[in-house]
Amino acid sequence: MAGPIAATLHLGALTLDWPFVGLAVAGVIAGIINTLAGGGAFLTLPAMFAAGIPPGEANGSLRVAIAMQNTAGLWTFRRNGLRPSPVIKRLIGPLCIGAGLGAWGATSMGDARLRTVIGGALVVWAALLVLRPGKFDAPSGDPRPIGVGALLLTFLVGVYGGFLQAGVGFPLMALLVMYLRIPPVEANVVKVAGVLIYTLVALPVFVWADRVDWLAGTVVGGAAMVGAWIGARSQLRFGATLVRWVLVFAVAVSGVAMLLRQL
Repeated sequence: MAGPIAATLHLGALTLDWPFVGLAVAGVIAGIINTLAGGGAFLTLPAMFAAGIPPGEANGSLRVAIAMQNTAGLWTFRRNGLRPSPVIKRLIGPLCIGAGLGAWGATSMGDARLRTVIGGALVVWAALLVLRPGKFDAPSGDPRPIGVGALLLTFLVGVYGGFLQAGVGFPLMALLVMYLRIPPVEANVVKVAGVLIYTLVALPVFVWADRVDWLAGTVVGGAAMVGAWIGARSQLRFGATLVRWVLVFAVAVSGVAMLLRQL
């Protein structure tokens, strides 16, 4: 993979380009954060940019990593008896339709315009996530029935996820926990499953548009699978409290990092 960072690490007969090391480290951390809450793409996208991958390819390559990461996370959940609740069946349709449209919109943009859009989105997320992270405790009362409003919000989350992916876990968790009143741990499993399914819809769109660097995506994805396993095991051990605090931490750190990057 060619890029502006040409330094290498020599370990006997093994030579690693620094971009690959950076992608792998970012992938592990992102896998942990994404499985517990969301916002890992705020690490992996800049790492891909630093490795010399254009914005359009970085955005598409990230989907390879997300598919691998969420497969590992969901597998770990299922092995420990934690499966997505039936609510996923009601939400997956609008989520996938939105993701397909969002991916098509992203692949229709040139790199220069996409870079501007990504930069603007990062600034907006920074302001929202740092100033108004919200509460992710489940409100009191029974879960709210899934109506037209929930389906429309799910569709909009899908559009955003298909277009950019970065930070999609935050609005999706807000929808599940704050709007539909689903307990945080249960909502997080639904989130991991939903993102995996809609990513499998969005990825072929990026492949068709030749916006995927398979090597970079696989490096990040392999590392993110390790992180996802760590994150899922941690959630199973520590429960809703861990999900809640990691979510708030990820929101704050991601927002500050994005503000600093734009400055």
